[in-house]
Amino acid sequence: MNYYKIIVAYDGTAFHGWQIQSHDLTLCSALQDAWYRFMRERISILGASRTDAGVHALGQVARFASNLPAGIALEQLRKAWNQHVPPGIYIRSLEPMPPNFHPCGNVLQKTYYYTLFLKKPLPMVERFGWYPDFMPHVDIDKFERALHRYIGTHDFGSFCKIDQDDKKDTIRTIDSIKLRKIPRWGILLVEIKGKSFVRFQIRRMIGYALDIAHRPHMPVEYLDELLKNPNPRQLLVKAEAKGLCLRRIIYKRHEHTSD
Repeated sequence: MNYYKIIVAYDGTAFHGWQIQSHDLTLCSALQDAWYRFMRERISILGASRTDAGVHALGQVARFASNLPAGIALEQLRKAWNQHVPPGIYIRSLEPMPPNFHPCGNVLQKTYYYTLFLKKPLPMVERFGWYPDFMPHVDIDKFERALHRYIGTHDFGSFCKIDQDDKKDTIRTIDSIKLRKIPRWGILLVEIKGKSFVRFQIRRMIGYALDIAHRPHMPVEYLDELLKNPNPRQLLVKAEAKGLCLRRIIYKRHEHTSD
């Protein structure tokens, strides 16, 4: 049995997230089914990030094991695989890896982009960003100040999915957040870097900061209270999934970097 790493880009609009589900089409199941159609081999693909329904990726990293014969041309195999996956998925690279490689292990940093439209977008790009109704009233400088409250190590229990059965630690570290206004595209691009994130964390970080930034009476310090007193039952806005994109995953060994 040999092990392989793939880097995958996808438009998550038509898929019910990454992780396999019983009755819905997911990105993982689409990749596995496509492999079986032309290789007649069942494989199990493990991804580095379980992106939710509607979330996109440029640099998702995944691993699988296969009985591929020695000396097979992996680049030709990658091209053949791409011919069998459904629209919206593109396998960017395929390479052999040692058996101890795990896409969730030894992660140094993940980079996510969140795209906000400054005005109502054209239909052909609408699925790749979010335009909230209150966007014209957002104070961009205040939004940026609010985002910077997240940098550092905090308990993000106020920014995660409510799940009584989920006992995961909600303390996470945000390495950096950058906000770029790109006028020719009519977007605000938020770049967030950190080693790991709890479910819905980034979408709620973006949504909460936007909500505060369009309300003159709400100070950015309100976010400090949410970080100091974690409670997942919040009434602030949660950003939509379609604006989120997994850009890159960097591992502790340079050769495992996705781009």
